[in-house]
Amino acid sequence: MNGGSGARLVVYGVPSSQPARSVYWTCLLKRLPCELRFYLKLEDQRGGAFARISPTWNVPAIEDGDFALYEMPAILAYLCRKHGWQDLYPEGLQIRALLDQYLHFHHSFTRLATMKLMAPHVMRMAGGMPEDGINVLLIEAVQREMDSPETVIERGTLRVGRVVDIIERHYLGTGSPFLFGTPAPTIADIACYGELGQLRWANLFDYAPYPNVQRWLAAMEEVPFHDVVHRYNTELGDIRTRPNTPERYLQAMTAAFAALEAEGVIVTPLS
Repeated sequence: MNGGSGARLVVYGVPSSQPARSVYWTCLLKRLPCELRFYLKLEDQRGGAFARISPTWNVPAIEDGDFALYEMPAILAYLCRKHGWQDLYPEGLQIRALLDQYLHFHHSFTRLATMKLMAPHVMRMAGGMPEDGINVLLIEAVQREMDSPETVIERGTLRVGRVVDIIERHYLGTGSPFLFGTPAPTIADIACYGELGQLRWANLFDYAPYPNVQRWLAAMEEVPFHDVVHRYNTELGDIRTRPNTPERYLQAMTAAFAALEAEGVIVTPLS
């Protein structure tokens, strides 16, 4: 089915979701009107209408007219192709192949590594990971870290360090501060930053040994709407020395929704 040409894009997700932030950051950058929908109760996200949009129950997912799509890299590539955003997703055969290469790398390496470092701090606050769902292997991987709280930082830092070292040596260092030497950030930069950028505010990783990554982080901070998109992270702040709490989480989410609404994003809670 084809996306409706005049319908406002609907994005399902919340500011605490790194992949969801990547989608609505892209929409803000390109001034694409969008509505952010989120479920007040997680169990409501796991059934009914949303399960038909995203059978894995994961966010982000989008509805573009009568067309639905889930998985962040697929969503970003779709939006770029539909709207001709060649600055974010260059058309050249080889550069686009390299961007796709990173987006495949992202889920199994960058995202999984940061989740093993960050998720135990977040999920322990919420009382643990759900035992049901489609992402059994991911849930089990994070649960193992939660079962060994004394090694969460050590193990997670090691895993993130391995990924950051690959990005430092193989994806950066071309003269441009952006991945693959592009003159401006692409959807690969946006996806990658969603995971790595948050670790600084959370006080969970030190980028001092990685000069190329530090330069990239600084360049990404200058991308329009950076502060709006990451208001959740800056509001939540350090979760290493100041344990996360439901009160802090709600305060950060409220501030993030307000920042998005100030930029014209329609925020719609679902029950």
